[in-house]
Formats: sequence, structure tokens, C-alpha cells
Amino acid sequence: MHFDLKDVEVVVGVARQAGELVRSMQEAGLRNIKSKTSAGDLVTEADVASERLIRDALAQHYSGVGLWGEESNTMPDTEYFWLVDPIDGTTNYAFGLDYNAVNIALQHREQTLLGVTYQIHTGRVYYSLAGAGAIRRDAGGSETQLKVNNVVELRRALVATGFPYHSGTSADNNTAEFARITTLSGSVRCLGAAALDLAHVASGALSAFWEGWLHAWDAAPGVLFVREAGGRVTDYDGAEWTISSGPLVSSNGQSGVHDALLAAIQDVRAGLPESLLPKKVAGA
Repeated sequence: MHFDLKDVEVVVGVARQAGELVRSMQEAGLRNIKSKTSAGDLVTEADVASERLIRDALAQHYSGVGLWGEESNTMPDTEYFWLVDPIDGTTNYAFGLDYNAVNIALQHREQTLLGVTYQIHTGRVYYSLAGAGAIRRDAGGSETQLKVNNVVELRRALVATGFPYHSGTSADNNTAEFARITTLSGSVRCLGAAALDLAHVASGALSAFWEGWLHAWDAAPGVLFVREAGGRVTDYDGAEWTISSGPLVSSNGQSGVHDALLAAIQDVRAGLPESLLPKKVAGA
């Protein structure tokens, strides 16, 4: 199968439709907010409606391409498939904090062919076709080529992270890593939507982002953005990140940032009494 920038525009349009749907549902008042794995792991009626819209719209354009979404969470057996997070940053969304996005990636097995992240409340979209760079398109239509920043030391870097939903039940909850990296970096932020955090690494606003408990649908578009913008993305062992990896470290690619961040994470984790990091996804 061949995909090009025309396909990117199709996916941008689908992501925009989903974003407009969930924004309108929020404005109308959410009536059905449930917990999944913990009190902080939320799903709303808008998540379900957004994924349904995306599934139906993509199926109209691309027959024979499977879909692996956060809410359905069934990996397809097709060679090509979509990865979909209907609302990345659901907790923010449920509480009215406007930092969330619709995330869609097209996969050929482990390879991400294109990615789209639509920021719901600003109308800003990030997109990339593998090998063609990464772009930010503002709501008015103006476009900017994404490029990572050139910060060379972790102590001067603005970094972001996220925390797992089991943070209250285990010492392996990123708080030890957070405490260490806070002392080593310029500053650390926790914003609540990995899709946008990765886009900000690609744009140069952040120098790095790490998180241990990510799903493929959280990260695949943003990983493509970072790499296309000149950055680096690995797992916690320093191997190149794939959709089956789980834990993720992304950066501007500077050794003094990426390798220093990896070293801090590895050193802290060596002293933890247990590891709850997710295992590699078999068959991804």
C-alpha cells in the first residue's frame, strides 16, 4: 500500500472531526465518567464516541486497514493498522483542563508511516509523513516545520514527564525518577498528555520527555514527530523505541541531555524494590 500527503490530509480531517465532537460534548456537559484500572484512570462517553467516529470515518477511506484503539484495545491481525487514542489526556479533559489531543498513527507492523495529533481546544494540528519532516499547522492554517532545540546539557533543559495510574500502590511510580531528575535538569513539568509533550519536544519547546507507562497509541505519532524533527527516542535501556517498547525517553538528541536522562533513570531504577514497568507487547 502507498500513502502520501493526501492521506495525511484525510487523517487530519478525521482527527479534526473527532476533536470537534469531544469539545462539543464537553461544552454540553459530560454525563458519564467512569474509572478503568484506578480512580485516576478515567474514560468518558466522549472517548467512546470519538473512537467510534474515527473508526467509521477511516473505514470509509481505507478498507482492509485494521484499527487498534485505546477503548476497544484489540490488536488487529492486519499488516497495516491504525493506532488511535480518541482523547489523549482524558483526565485533563474530564476536569476541564484544556491540554488534550486526538492521536492517530498509521502502522505497517512496527513502522509508523504517518502520524497526526490534533490539539482539541486550540485547533492546532501536528502531522508527519515518514521521511517528509514534521509540521505544526495552527488553526488559521499557517504551518511551521518542526525542529528540536539545541540545548546541550540536562541542567539547562526543560523536561516533561507523566505518572502511572498505580502511583498510590507501589514505589515504582516514577516519583523516584522525578525527584532525581528535578535536581539534575533545568526544570520538570507534568502536563498530562504524552501526545502533546512529544510534539513539544519536536517543536523545541521541551528538550526531553520521559514516561514509563505508555501505550503505543499514546506515543506513536509523537515519536515520529520527534525523529522527523531531528531528535531521538529510546526505551529505558537505550534501544530505539518501537510500538512494543512501553517505557520511553525522547529528547533533542543531544548526548548531554538524552544520555544523562537515561543514566539518571537507570541509576534510580536499580535501587527500586520492584519493577512494574510494562513488558514488551508480543506481536506488535
